[in-house]
Amino acid sequence: MKKLLVLPLLAFLLLSSCQIENPTYPFRVKVTNASGVPIQNVIVEASVDVPGYREEAYFIDTTGFDGMVEFEYEYEAVFKILATRGGNPFTHIGCGFIKLEPNTTVQSKIILLPYDPSDPGC
Repeated sequence: MKKLLVLPLLAFLLLSSCQIENPTYPFRVKVTNASGVPIQNVIVEASVDVPGYREEAYFIDTTGFDGMVEFEYEYEAVFKILATRGGNPFTHIGCGFIKLEPNTTVQSKIILLPYDPSDPGC
């Protein structure tokens, strides 16, 4: 009877001590208008907002038909998200932050609003 109790306990200890050696940090950004409609062809920039950041902690891509863009990073981090549309100056802008979690696709929703040159930035 003691052997039957020891085996499940050993299996539990072995399984609970396993950790993934190299986690990934995938994240997704969805850009919508104020009504929640996805917007395509929006430039999305994700960067670590810290002086002297690593160059690999900068991503840029354009949203697809579904208003989404996906990235993957190798470390835990908090990214600043900047979504823009139009030329110079932008016609629309939206911002936010996203905290990455290991082996979990974290999603951030950015609402794109008309750009106001008297109030630049986010």
